[in-house]
Amino acid sequence: MRIRGSAVTVAAAALVLSACSRAPDLEAARAAIRDADVAFAQASKARGADAWAEYFADSGVQMNPGHNYVGKAAIRALMAPDLADTTHLLSWTPGSVEVAASGDLGYTIGRWELGPRAGGPALVRGSYVTIWRKQPDGSWKVVLDAGNADPAPAPPAAAKEK
Repeated sequence: MRIRGSAVTVAAAALVLSACSRAPDLEAARAAIRDADVAFAQASKARGADAWAEYFADSGVQMNPGHNYVGKAAIRALMAPDLADTTHLLSWTPGSVEVAASGDLGYTIGRWELGPRAGGPALVRGSYVTIWRKQPDGSWKVVLDAGNADPAPAPPAAAKEK
């Protein structure tokens, strides 16, 4: 009887240890981050700077040329004028998503554009990277966001004089 009890104890311990050492599901994390980035874009279009700031962690950083904005209040204040503009629309799409082996940190890289709300060609385009961290409640929040604009197109070449 004692041997049987010991075997059950060892089997239970092995089961517990194997459950604790399971690798995170990186594909599920990748999909969750992509979904969070898409939802971030949709919410920002619909609700502006309030939605933009909601997607950031409390200590999140928005990098801009010359200054980094830290925390939701500073980020909301930075983005409010641009996202309140009713004539233009900021949109973006994640192109790739990577996840750390730990499954709790990842990033999206994609393209953004600012264009007229009524449609038409984009006024400015660029690239971005957003770093996401998994929160204790299982949601994903932005810990760092940075983007840069594409170079302005070269003016058309002047007609050659003859």
